[in-house]
Amino acid sequence: MITFLVIAGLSGLLIAGLVKFWKEIVEWIKKAAEKIKTAFGVVVKGTRTFIVKTLEGIKNRAKHYNENEVTGEWEETVVHTNVDEKDVPADILAKIRVQNIDIEIQTTEELRLAITA
Repeated sequence: MITFLVIAGLSGLLIAGLVKFWKEIVEWIKKAAEKIKTAFGVVVKGTRTFIVKTLEGIKNRAKHYNENEVTGEWEETVVHTNVDEKDVPADILAKIRVQNIDIEIQTTEELRLAITA
């Protein structure tokens, strides 16, 4: 019985941590898209998310895409934010630890699953 309660409690903490991590990323993406719209006068039509190990630490990277109204070509705007290692979900952190510096680990699918769950 005690084992079950401990496992349930730890599971609850893990889930709460994952929800917080993805919620913060969604809010960051929304703010970045709004700033891009304000600064460049364009509407973001798509976003891909990544996490990257850099010399300065771990960063979330979002690539926002919009279509140039004059040329019809797609344009990319990249934004970064620092992330505390303790806030990164364990499965993503494990992927980061085995990578070299500045290698992007795509997290778009994980984000999609988190916000549609």
